[in-house]
Amino acid sequence: MKLTTTLLVLNILLFSACKKETEIASFYEPSIIDGMATPVYLNENSGDILLTDYFLDTNAIDSIAPSQYYDAVLASDKKTVRYKMGDTTPYVTNLRIWTGNIPNDIPLFKTDKRLLEISVPDADKTYTDLKIKGQFSNWETQSMSYKEGVWNFSMQATPGEHQYVLINDGKEMSDPYNDRSVSNGMGGTNSVASLPTNEDKIPAIETHKITEDGFTLTTSAPTDHVIAYLNNQLIPSEKVSISENSISITIPSDTNPRSHVRVYAGNSFGRSNDVLIPLSEGNIVTDASQLNRSDFRTQIMYFLMVDRFKDGNLENTRKVANDSILPKANYYGGDLQGVLDKINENYFSDLGINTIWLSPITQNPEGAYGLWPDPLTKFSGYHGYWPISNTKIDDRFGDETVFKELIAKAHAKGMNVILDYVANHVHEEHPLYKQHPDWATELYLPDGSLNTERWDDHRLTTWFDTFMPTLDFSKPEVVEKMTDSAAYWVTKYDLDGFRHDATKHIQLEFWRTLTRKVKERTDRPVYQVGETYGSPELIRSYINTGMLDAQFDFNLYDASVNAFATGDSFERLGNTLEQGLRYYGDHHMMGNITGNQDRARFISYASGDVRFDEDAKKAGWTREIKMSDTTAYNKLAMLQAFNLTIPGVPCIYYGDEYGSIGGNDPDNRKMMQFDGLDENEEKLKTTVTQLIGKRRNSMALQYGSTKVMRADDAILIIQRHYFDDFVTVIFNKGDKEITFDDTTVPANSFALVDNTTINFQKK
Repeated sequence: MKLTTTLLVLNILLFSACKKETEIASFYEPSIIDGMATPVYLNENSGDILLTDYFLDTNAIDSIAPSQYYDAVLASDKKTVRYKMGDTTPYVTNLRIWTGNIPNDIPLFKTDKRLLEISVPDADKTYTDLKIKGQFSNWETQSMSYKEGVWNFSMQATPGEHQYVLINDGKEMSDPYNDRSVSNGMGGTNSVASLPTNEDKIPAIETHKITEDGFTLTTSAPTDHVIAYLNNQLIPSEKVSISENSISITIPSDTNPRSHVRVYAGNSFGRSNDVLIPLSEGNIVTDASQLNRSDFRTQIMYFLMVDRFKDGNLENTRKVANDSILPKANYYGGDLQGVLDKINENYFSDLGINTIWLSPITQNPEGAYGLWPDPLTKFSGYHGYWPISNTKIDDRFGDETVFKELIAKAHAKGMNVILDYVANHVHEEHPLYKQHPDWATELYLPDGSLNTERWDDHRLTTWFDTFMPTLDFSKPEVVEKMTDSAAYWVTKYDLDGFRHDATKHIQLEFWRTLTRKVKERTDRPVYQVGETYGSPELIRSYINTGMLDAQFDFNLYDASVNAFATGDSFERLGNTLEQGLRYYGDHHMMGNITGNQDRARFISYASGDVRFDEDAKKAGWTREIKMSDTTAYNKLAMLQAFNLTIPGVPCIYYGDEYGSIGGNDPDNRKMMQFDGLDENEEKLKTTVTQLIGKRRNSMALQYGSTKVMRADDAILIIQRHYFDDFVTVIFNKGDKEITFDDTTVPANSFALVDNTTINFQKK
């Protein structure tokens, strides 16, 4: 490995004072890293690693351990490590940080990016200034170069599929020279470029057997490098052995109520999937009943809009008294008491829900804002996303007393409660904006255009509307104020987490500051999940030990809508699922949604009552959305089965358990229906309940490895595996039943098969 003389000297000086990475013993005190140390995804072969993402106080750091695989230097302020990888550095390796005599270990993933090239022939130069944007650029517009009759674009990109569009004279279009395309979910198409993944050459590892002092794994391809962790400390190399097609690991002594063993492997072609095994007092958990609500990978999340769920207290029911607001855009009366009532009535428990996500409950304005032209209407703040306070509960929803009782009753029934929190913007009536107008970004751009809904090209400054100032988080005082306001909710109330609105529109420093404050001010695990529409790389950039635990996987949702609601092939869905595992890890906690408040209801797309090529918001306003094809209930059941059998946190949008219909908002925010369900709705609700029960009682579905065994025009087969627990789920959206061995799957349906090897051919 070639290094500058300066770097060599620095390494020699540093390493002479370090303990060796291979030194470990069972008597070490636990790592001081709060939470599981997420892997560092290195985008370049040299750069900086931010240690403040892992250590609340970097002053506790003494040194870093030398590694035979890369060179590294600890900065004088101990906040970063400068690294340099070599050509022979494994795709997965480790960074050890010493705090006193305590080793703290962090997985490092060497970049696997390769050159992606896209060319568009144009001998006559029909295009004057062709541009491109796609997942590889986080959907930011890039210029293409013109040479010898061809427009060219190239950049380093992650192996796999990348959607993109071309831009000519400001208008987006698909690539006319690329016949691979997918729906963009808005009536258009995106072109698709691919980089090989070496999938067949990279080892896939799976749990095999539990032994007297550990466990064994199988591996699908030759493996030359394995690292394993007990919590945030490397398991000694002498306790890890590799043979031709198996790996054996001895678990060090451990008495913690909950620990985790993680394993990664690799070879010269790339990095394997990861294996994650929960332990209870040092013993491998094989019975799902040993898991609890703080094991966040076991969550079944239910998102409800407070105003549209249940009116439990008629005394606080009050509409905005303004004739310019049509009834669908005004308050309906739902409140926290209504949610508490349904907790007490066991509605959530009977479904199997163990995490309730509440829409924002902070005070919203009293007036009418915004404008929809057809029919003409303004809107109230019934949804909660226009805060005029960041700490006061909206009086229409309740007060501190009922909120605390709601949380306590949920906990008593084994359920988490997470709160939707809005940090990106405030309403213009918010005292913060009135007192500090300079704390907001500019409403107008330098060219005089409005800085509204500029989601990608001005994502950190854009306003959602002219009455919703976006806060300027490049200012430290804004970060301090707003992170204090957010942390207030988990210090004053025994909340279990946040769903964060508009995550990608806020600088990373906000999320780092908030997470540090949450960890410093609480003594319990707090789950934080964000909302980001964008490329997998952009989404992942907000996820690590020092920021968010996860985000909602909208790319997977778009692919699942396309697969289950239309006649398109399952191929894209299978590829998108595998892509998500590569980006976020095989045991990620990403949110897998059945729907959300920014899209028409899935079931209405599936029934054909809302078209993909129309404005779904306009559809909900201008006509009554009905149910014209009841096979849509089977399609929604398949979507539910998909979410409940893949890695991540399944999230049910309220009403999707029985098939609430509707266009985009506010038509997708109908009042929750508890009684009077018809036969199809009752059947779907029963199916969802059974699926939730299956997931919660299966270690394979919560901690198992994942294989996409087949994904073609009409058949999708996924297998999950955890030691002796196998679950295979087969989706058939064809018009004829299919049979694999003794398993028959009806048309437009699915089947779950336990602990059975099924013969089928991968296509």
